[in-house]
Amino acid sequence: MSSTLHQLSKFFGKLAGNRPPDEVPLPEDPQPTPEAVVIEAPTDGPPTIPGHQLLRFIGHGAYGEVWLARDEIGAFHAVKIVHKKTFADRGPFEREYRGILQYTPISRTHHALVHILNVGRENAAGYFFYVMELADCVYSGRNIIPETYCARTLAHDLDTRGRLSVRECLNVGIELTEGLRFLHGKQLVHRDIKPANIIFVNGVAKLADAGLVTHVAEAKRDVKDLGTHGFVPPEGPGTISADVYSLGKVLCEASVGPVATQAASLASLDEAEQDALLQLNEVLFKACHEELASRYQSVDEMQADLMQLNDRLGGWAQDSQPHR
Repeated sequence: MSSTLHQLSKFFGKLAGNRPPDEVPLPEDPQPTPEAVVIEAPTDGPPTIPGHQLLRFIGHGAYGEVWLARDEIGAFHAVKIVHKKTFADRGPFEREYRGILQYTPISRTHHALVHILNVGRENAAGYFFYVMELADCVYSGRNIIPETYCARTLAHDLDTRGRLSVRECLNVGIELTEGLRFLHGKQLVHRDIKPANIIFVNGVAKLADAGLVTHVAEAKRDVKDLGTHGFVPPEGPGTISADVYSLGKVLCEASVGPVATQAASLASLDEAEQDALLQLNEVLFKACHEELASRYQSVDEMQADLMQLNDRLGGWAQDSQPHR
């Protein structure tokens, strides 16, 4: 193994996010005639959402269930429903509701945040809901076919492809740092950045699942066992620096893939890609540093280094940006 490969393997083996397997098996690479992805729906059936027909249960998010829905003019959306009965007491349920109310108007003003289109609450039935823009389908993009719809997330891309190129990682990283910078500028933290919570809409990466988004002041009062194992820093979630750490872990996993396949994956790279990955390594090492004082203190700093790396490598991320 070359010295470059040895450096990469040693570094990424330690910093890989160790993402647990998804609860629901994902399909293999898209086929011309895909079969429906079957996910077991709640036994009590779909609740009533004003102006929407819930078509299929498509997954779980933080503290809630997600449905594919169609509105009265035929547009497809995702609807997340959060039930009070899933919480031990009323406090966390109300916290989630306050958080989504804060986040909704902000989400609509930045392209790297999933837009929340509507929020509602059914006190008698014990739940609140919010309607979101829908992720691309892994099979058909924006042409949504309800029977075969499968959301394109970064987790799905990594499960089916193994890893992303440095070009793609820079593209995703610059988009997401821009969205996170905007969120932090509003004094909000995400608290659960992971591959499954990054979706693609018209090919653009967006931060999704706003279930744990909250104000930095309120985050200090919350319990510290939130977030997803492997993407939470040693000091716990709920701070701006913790979000930076989580995003660094996401990009680390995206750039090299699962730990089990890293050696073969890295050995197959040509010299230019190995060198580019080694330079990306330097940014991710600082983003994911175990010592808080040695980590990026803001997402602005991380974004600046990603953009400088992009410039040194010839503007790869800009070249690969989808038109919008």
